[in-house]
Amino acid sequence: MKLVYLHIVFVFICSLNTQAQSGSSLKDFQKKLSDYYDQELIADVISEIGDEQAKVWSWDIGDYSLDDHNDVAFVVRFPKEKSKACSVYFFIDINGTLTLVHKQARAFIESPLEVGVAIKNGGCHVTSKNEQFNWNITGYQFRQGVFFESDQFSTSRSAGQTLEIHRDHMQRRNKTHVFSTRTEETSYYHHYHDIPVYSSDITIPYGFHKPIIIDAPEDVIKGAFYWKGPQDASLIIEKSVYNNTNWELELLIIDDTLIQSRCDTCLQDKVILYVSETIPSFGKSIGKDTNTLGSIKSIELIPNAMTPHLSYMNISGMNTSIPIEFHRESNGYHIKAIIPFSALPIFDFNSSSTEKVSIGCTIELIDVDNPFRPEEQTRIVDSDFEYGNSASLGVLTFYPVNTYDGIIHRQFSRQFVQTLQQLGF
Repeated sequence: MKLVYLHIVFVFICSLNTQAQSGSSLKDFQKKLSDYYDQELIADVISEIGDEQAKVWSWDIGDYSLDDHNDVAFVVRFPKEKSKACSVYFFIDINGTLTLVHKQARAFIESPLEVGVAIKNGGCHVTSKNEQFNWNITGYQFRQGVFFESDQFSTSRSAGQTLEIHRDHMQRRNKTHVFSTRTEETSYYHHYHDIPVYSSDITIPYGFHKPIIIDAPEDVIKGAFYWKGPQDASLIIEKSVYNNTNWELELLIIDDTLIQSRCDTCLQDKVILYVSETIPSFGKSIGKDTNTLGSIKSIELIPNAMTPHLSYMNISGMNTSIPIEFHRESNGYHIKAIIPFSALPIFDFNSSSTEKVSIGCTIELIDVDNPFRPEEQTRIVDSDFEYGNSASLGVLTFYPVNTYDGIIHRQFSRQFVQTLQQLGF
């Protein structure tokens, strides 16, 4: 992932060499676009800018809607703009028409050249400079009529250390890396998932409702020698929503062999949730995490393959178990658990109606292929979790209604509402 973003920065810096220090005029920009688009489409783009004196400082053409048609994004500086800011335009080829799907302002320090666009791997990335050695790269995508922020990468330096942070809004796989600027020796590294929990009353838009897949080699913390890959054992979070009293979690576990426990101390396949009131503070400053350790509760989801209705949830500190839904799949098994808020760390869930609420959380899959050889078990977790260390947990985030990480814009929502109104709704 680091190489991908370094390549984006390299493409952006190389593009700076092809542009004049004063930017390109709209006439020059039109000539460049004429290699890709008809004049009618170009005229629509120029009319959206609306100022003949505006200058284009960065632009790129490519497909970030994945419809096999070229889209365009560019950075514009208006002569009457008093603040140090420029505008980034995102145009998508929709049914043979270049359509503006989003526009945003980006600040710069010394020159508009500090803001650039690069289209690669189905996304449009906007690079901007905050200060010397401090850069942000934000990725955007357009899918099924929805424009959204897909991820963000930032890098900064302080006191001989470099901090790199990557936040993936789609698969929620995040990384924080601190290393020596001179030697590149790592002083802190943490990868984790930030699992979203959305209100059950909403329809989650495209880009934010995809199943979250936990199947990377770095997720295997034990038994990697016996792990044959995702088809052997992996975890997919299919649904994660909340209501007034519960967290509803649906998991698909890919497992080629389901092992059932035969005694109280025997090993078996199961899922464990580790939760804590401690929220790791990674990425807030350069240096190691300084959180004090908090208590960790465990919630075991234990399937019963022979008697599915006897599958249950075991919560640490509670004497009674709670039933869960379990059924076999062709490539594994499916679990649905209704987890009461009382099983989670104490905090004000009512505040989730107005602001994001987060707790520490890591999900672990235990895969046992041979109950008589416990050393062959595989353990897969969604963060580089250290048992007993709450600062190494991942994150579970509860979102208020219609809030998400990053920008999201439904391109056809206005037309859809107008159509419904015309039909009498």
